[in-house]
Amino acid sequence: MPEMILAANWKMHHTLDKARGFVRELLQQLAELRKPGEPSVVIFPAFPHLAAVAEEAEGTRIQIGAQDCYIREEGAFTGEVSPTQIADTGASCVLVGHSERRHILGDSDELVAQKLTAAIAHGLRAFLCVGETEDERASESSRSVVEAQLESALTASDEITAGNLVIAYEPVWAIGTGRHATVADAEEMTAVIRAKLIQRLGAQSGQEIPILYGGSVKPGLLAGYLASGLIQGALVGGASLKASSFASLYGEMKTAAQGAGSGQ
Repeated sequence: MPEMILAANWKMHHTLDKARGFVRELLQQLAELRKPGEPSVVIFPAFPHLAAVAEEAEGTRIQIGAQDCYIREEGAFTGEVSPTQIADTGASCVLVGHSERRHILGDSDELVAQKLTAAIAHGLRAFLCVGETEDERASESSRSVVEAQLESALTASDEITAGNLVIAYEPVWAIGTGRHATVADAEEMTAVIRAKLIQRLGAQSGQEIPILYGGSVKPGLLAGYLASGLIQGALVGGASLKASSFASLYGEMKTAAQGAGSGQ
């Protein structure tokens, strides 16, 4: 079964003190994150806070990731951050293709694919975000949009494995709106994603890559998405800004993981 992961995307939130304090509070509430064998947590803070948050999380089940990366290792690219620089902070993961990067900041499918390739080539685990807008959903093109995003990214690198790639399905129309996809809608798109992964990467890797749901995930909702085992976790925005709500989500995921284990 794919690894279960709860990921926090802080976007452009938190000061340095609040970022450090979140990790300390989360570890107080979830002492099991100091032990091996538990479901994974990944936190994506702002670039300036990567090293500090990584330091707070050292020796725990909490991994740290950047919210984006550039495609080059170094050079005259003012304002960009390279995969090498990200890894230097102690981070091990990176988001690529988040909907806000695609639809607000203009990242094309081609650029997302290049970022994924660069991240993986430099030893970072890429969290590839895919998803459709409300207009695309209304025109019944959700499937073709997501398949095209995956096709572009998955064919860009021949180094992809189950250990260095995670997919996050985030319906753009649900992000930050308070709306969320139904369990049936999320599972339908997850099946599309899984089929594309198997087609492009083969049955073994394609079956083992985790698929997360992202889109106004709140405590009390996550268990429904995880119940069938088709979805392996969540990429959380607003509900990840407070340790208490994020800990509640972790509890839901841990219960689902235990249920999946007892059913094997």
